[in-house]
Amino acid sequence: MKSKLLMFLATIPLAAQAQSQFEAELCEAATNNRTIEMVYDKDASKGCEPRLIDVHQVAIGNNGSLYMHGWQFRGCTKGRDFEAKRIFKFEKIKSVKLIGSTFGEKSQAAKDAGWDGCIGSNCFIKENICE
Repeated sequence: MKSKLLMFLATIPLAAQAQSQFEAELCEAATNNRTIEMVYDKDASKGCEPRLIDVHQVAIGNNGSLYMHGWQFRGCTKGRDFEAKRIFKFEKIKSVKLIGSTFGEKSQAAKDAGWDGCIGSNCFIKENICE
């Protein structure tokens, strides 16, 4: 029985265990209207500066993965640096640093409007953890 349990635990992907690594910091940012400096996915290999993001929500997707929703106001995305609402998968977050900031007008308006967990007709968020 013990060996079956160990074999089962060994099959759990490391990404699933690592997903919650930044949950506390991101929830702190979401509940207190804080900004983070984040390295995401392959940003460092592309020579991008860390992204600056106002964190609006942290949620669990229908697939069990964790997601962060926020307003990116600095960061490399498809070769451009632009301001926009964005959704980030926890498994692609490489580092997070809380920094002090006040949300800009566009970001605060987006947070006040909330997010229903959908992109167009694709709704993929099961429940919010914090906002």
